[in-house]
Amino acid sequence: MTQANRLRATASRESGAPLLSVRDLVVRFRTHDATVYAVNGVSFDVAEGETVGLVGESGCGKSVTNLAIMRLLPRPAGRIEGGTVLLDGQDLASMAESEIRDIRGRDVAMIFQDPMTSLNPVLTIEEQLTETLRAHRKITATDARQRAIDLLALVGIPNPEPRLRNFPHQFSGGMRQRVMIAMALALEPRLLIADEPTTALDVTIQAQVLELIRDLTQKSGTAVILITHDLGVVAGMTQRVNVMYAGFIVEAGLTPDIFARPSHPYTVGLLHSIPRIDGGEGEELIPIEGAPPNQRLAPVGCPFAPRCAWRTDRCLTENPVLTAVDGSGAAVLTGAAVTHRMACHNPPTPAEAVAGRPLGRGVAVDAR
Repeated sequence: MTQANRLRATASRESGAPLLSVRDLVVRFRTHDATVYAVNGVSFDVAEGETVGLVGESGCGKSVTNLAIMRLLPRPAGRIEGGTVLLDGQDLASMAESEIRDIRGRDVAMIFQDPMTSLNPVLTIEEQLTETLRAHRKITATDARQRAIDLLALVGIPNPEPRLRNFPHQFSGGMRQRVMIAMALALEPRLLIADEPTTALDVTIQAQVLELIRDLTQKSGTAVILITHDLGVVAGMTQRVNVMYAGFIVEAGLTPDIFARPSHPYTVGLLHSIPRIDGGEGEELIPIEGAPPNQRLAPVGCPFAPRCAWRTDRCLTENPVLTAVDGSGAAVLTGAAVTHRMACHNPPTPAEAVAGRPLGRGVAVDAR
């Protein structure tokens, strides 16, 4: 961890405040045809040096939430219509464009899904790396070039000096992703947003890229928001998880708790729709029936209710709020030290969560 980041991390811990605090974030896309209700009152925190996962199926609002944090929503359709995004007490959501431009890259950086479309195809890697450095630091062209060489070496690109003169198309997919990581970490940001950083990479390269992100962020003390739909990546990379569906966070907690005691029907469905190494031969996969809701319609009731085997009449008309969960999986009153929350009127019992389907209440299931 650098001296500057070490001092900032110490100050953050002493104050007791999270590095990032998102509260009631609302994002809409307003077009001539319709309004898209993309993010609907999302709240979460990220502590200094912590890695937080944001999971859910495609279209649930994961990327839009983090584009809103970065103030990179496509305009004029995309806009933040409510809530706050506090980075060390500064509200990014209400900042002027000139102010947020200084923070991007320096304090908050992002690894985008597809490096081929994120890197400029007509500029060399050197031009793109040094431009980032010189935009935020008073640094000579020679020093910026040396820093660019060091960054490429840091992310494992062989022969970094001659490769500076290459264009993005001259790199493989995995190497382009390493360049994106180098650009994101160039200014040692306090918060790194990694949006599906292993998309379109083969399994071996995926593991290398994830290990690289973990090692580099641990050394620098950088906090990470990891956006993914891969629960295996979440299990190995994060300390806490937020499960997102149709623009809402439906469950949030420590990573071991989410995997050991899933409490929301959607989380249960996600875990039962992927194969497990320890599941044994003949393990049944249980798909989530139906399709995600049309987000051009204003949300009414629980967004997951049409697909939920545990739904009640109340679920169709009243959207539940995030409520603390005790060790048995039952909803309890919130408290100061709550680490596990979910939003459900009729949550599965622990036995039902293991089975992946509703049971007669009181039926025991082997939870091996």
